[in-house]
Amino acid sequence: MATIISLEGLAKRYAAPDGGVTTIFENLWLGVNKGEFVCIIGHSGCGKSTILNALAGLDSFSEGTLEMAGKEVAGPSLERGVVFQNYSLLPWLSALENVEFGVRARFPQWSKEQRRAHSRKYLEMVGLGGSEARKPAQLSGGMRQRVAIARALVVEPKILLLDEPFGALDEMTRQRLNLELLRIWSERITTTLLVTHSIPEAVFLSDRVVVMSPRPGRIAADLRIDLPRPRTV
Repeated sequence: MATIISLEGLAKRYAAPDGGVTTIFENLWLGVNKGEFVCIIGHSGCGKSTILNALAGLDSFSEGTLEMAGKEVAGPSLERGVVFQNYSLLPWLSALENVEFGVRARFPQWSKEQRRAHSRKYLEMVGLGGSEARKPAQLSGGMRQRVAIARALVVEPKILLLDEPFGALDEMTRQRLNLELLRIWSERITTTLLVTHSIPEAVFLSDRVVVMSPRPGRIAADLRIDLPRPRTV
């Protein structure tokens, strides 16, 4: 299989207040194949979210190289869809308008009707058909996260990056959205990286689980999950 994400000797360091250097993670070597679902787990502070932000082009790194599809990551790109833990929806826009926001940038040549139909399809894909006109304040936490997932998918990215998207949800909602995420992934087979603290979630969703050591974070284990698909909780 073709490698679509490549981390080679990646490190992240900050200048410490005492004049020294704080190392978040170092010496990371990781390859992710096209279509794989990979979860990254580890202790708080080991750099999981920082790695994802670097992959998204939202954060820099101190050493090493980071490439996607053979190109160095130099900033955000519509080829990468990102879902954060805190939803990051625009509160003054409806669910449909939040999803449509990225479509205008991805497909500027489309008419308003085309953008609207495309956005509505992805809202329906995440189970929110009929909720298009609701503002974020009128949606539950699980519904807001579905909107965020639809917004990430609607630009048809090559890579989906998920930073603990269900961490703030109750367990029942979390399991339900895990099933939804797995269903969507199985239909689209988009290369996906998920950061999570939940070992059961990582095992249920992924092809591989990458375990980070405590700070300074390194890859302590890269475990293949050979459970057959489709999976049940």
